[in-house]
Amino acid sequence: MDADFPNPLVSAMNSTPSPEHPPGQVQGGWRPAVLVLDDEWSILERIRAELSGDFEVVTASRALEAQELIAGRAFDVVLTDLRMPDMDGLSLVRQMKARFPETQYILMTAFGDIEDIISALRLGVADYLRKPFTMGEVRHALDRCLEQRRLRREVASLRAAGPQGLSDIITRSRIMLELVRLAQTVAATDVTVLINGDTGTGKELLARAIHNSSPRRQQPFVEINCAAIPASLIESELFGHERGSFTGAHARKLGRVEMANQGTLFLDEVGEMSLDMQAKLLRFLQEFSFERVGGTKKLKADVRVVAATNRDLRQAVTEGLFRQDLLYRLNVIHLDLPPLRKRPEDIPLLAEFFLQRFALKYGKQVMGLSPRAQDQLLSHDWPGNVRELEHVMERAVILCRSNLVQRLDLADAGPGATEACAPMTWSPEAPPPAEDLGLPLHEYLERWERRYLKALLQAHQGSIQDTARAAGLNPKTLYLKMTRHGLSKKDYRPVRAGGRGARPRAGSGGVS
Repeated sequence: MDADFPNPLVSAMNSTPSPEHPPGQVQGGWRPAVLVLDDEWSILERIRAELSGDFEVVTASRALEAQELIAGRAFDVVLTDLRMPDMDGLSLVRQMKARFPETQYILMTAFGDIEDIISALRLGVADYLRKPFTMGEVRHALDRCLEQRRLRREVASLRAAGPQGLSDIITRSRIMLELVRLAQTVAATDVTVLINGDTGTGKELLARAIHNSSPRRQQPFVEINCAAIPASLIESELFGHERGSFTGAHARKLGRVEMANQGTLFLDEVGEMSLDMQAKLLRFLQEFSFERVGGTKKLKADVRVVAATNRDLRQAVTEGLFRQDLLYRLNVIHLDLPPLRKRPEDIPLLAEFFLQRFALKYGKQVMGLSPRAQDQLLSHDWPGNVRELEHVMERAVILCRSNLVQRLDLADAGPGATEACAPMTWSPEAPPPAEDLGLPLHEYLERWERRYLKALLQAHQGSIQDTARAAGLNPKTLYLKMTRHGLSKKDYRPVRAGGRGARPRAGSGGVS
């Protein structure tokens, strides 16, 4: 991992987390290197003057000059005009990307030619700016590019390292940081651990990480899903059986306890175990001795037990479905794994990890997510947690036809799926509606920008901060665009009880 980009993959032994610096700000004396290419001197000087405090800005007015500059040193981001006297911006980016694939590219254009924009996105250009643009828009585009580059480096580091222990759990969330720190302390001991969390939060992953961070990491990690095995067979699966102990027992079978000797035994969905089997498990946990089904010889096993459940076991005890004494044995250390919706800062990092993993698996040149897909990513509440996110990203990579995922398929995500993006039905690859075909290009783009902002304002109930974040704009730029389109945040505020508060004006949406 380059020192320029601090790794947010948590080491549980690290110091207390501190808020991250925005990617474009000076950190420890390092400034991101940005090459700006445009044949208009005024634009070059304006960008240099505005950004030189936080970025190392190098300018060029000709494509040949830019090629010479980038051949002699590495740049983090290249901003290039689409129309240059000696070479068009797309051709220049194509040449640069072949030699410097990690560099991020932003296209600047005054023409708004949608075909060029589509070509740029397919080529892997990270963003584009329409002239005239504000410096706030430039800064935001640069920050997005630097963030994307940092995420890719982190994922590459993870892929190279392979599955490790708790120090490689992907998180930025403070609640997860505390959980990992506690798990790291616990991993060094043999104490029994109970992991509680919703389905899909990664309970098995956390259990494996504890094992991989423990002194037993060279020994087996053996799991048994207590909900997936019939009650009549679970004792045999757990403790094994002797030959002839029941119909079909043609040979001695070792149970999961014996297979996990010297290692870790993971009891997944332990809350689904029958009361009869709970008594037998309790007896084993008291002395770590057992008998195979049909056997009389007492056997010993040296195992570390980690259990997991998505049920409230205290409530199950109250309802007579779980033994209180077994709960005390299992719940020596309790780790409560939060759902993904309670750690939204982890969603982009996990999405990037899954995107790169599946792009590699399926041989797809998928570089990232479009602004619309990023909005879907952050506005969805992920009822299926990390598992749902993984499946959504796998589907997105498989179906992606360009370098960017244009939208996420959340149609089958269940009742938790958000409707915030429902009005946004346009994508660059789709033909425009029939009523828009007669419009000049600039009017067509303005109309769709207005529709886009209306949909986001409605989805975020007029919140400027939330809408700006979803749109990838700074709040000042969003205000300017809203003013140009005649939009007001008051029209999208929720109606208060008793009829007080703002209501959407009739016809306030204009063109929709």
